[in-house]
Amino acid sequence: MKKILIATISFFVFSTAQSQVLHTVGSGNFYYYPSSLTVNVGDTVNWINDGGFHNVNFDINSITGSSFSNPVSFISTPTNNVAIYTHVFTIAGTYEYDCSVGSHAANGMVGTIIVNSAPAYIANFANTDKSKFRTFNMLGHETFNSNFGPVIYRYADGTVEKKIIIR
Repeated sequence: MKKILIATISFFVFSTAQSQVLHTVGSGNFYYYPSSLTVNVGDTVNWINDGGFHNVNFDINSITGSSFSNPVSFISTPTNNVAIYTHVFTIAGTYEYDCSVGSHAANGMVGTIIVNSAPAYIANFANTDKSKFRTFNMLGHETFNSNFGPVIYRYADGTVEKKIIIR
């Protein structure tokens, strides 16, 4: 019975969790590909080097000398290694960046990453609404008749409560 309960709860936790995605951006002779990328909060972007000496600069625009004014600023060390940089985006917004090596940015090595906030169905679990969302029996089947025995209540705020009802 304990294994069934653990399996049931695990199923619901994993089925409601937002899955993070790994995105790859190629970097080469005056380009990032794709030059524009849309991701979600929690996603990871991995820049790889297709050849040359490059970095990713989310801090100061190499062409204008002014700040990109990104939600978060960072810059990687220039390298000719295959792996340039990896970043997990945790704050939504639009991020502009370039390669600050030599005149790479002036020659078109610039990019944009748009980070969307969490989908509404995930964000809704962050509220404090303690109203009952669904009721399940110990086998994990949704039940509408919870007058007797062990049940699992799942609330709108994402919390789970186990109860044994005796009448």
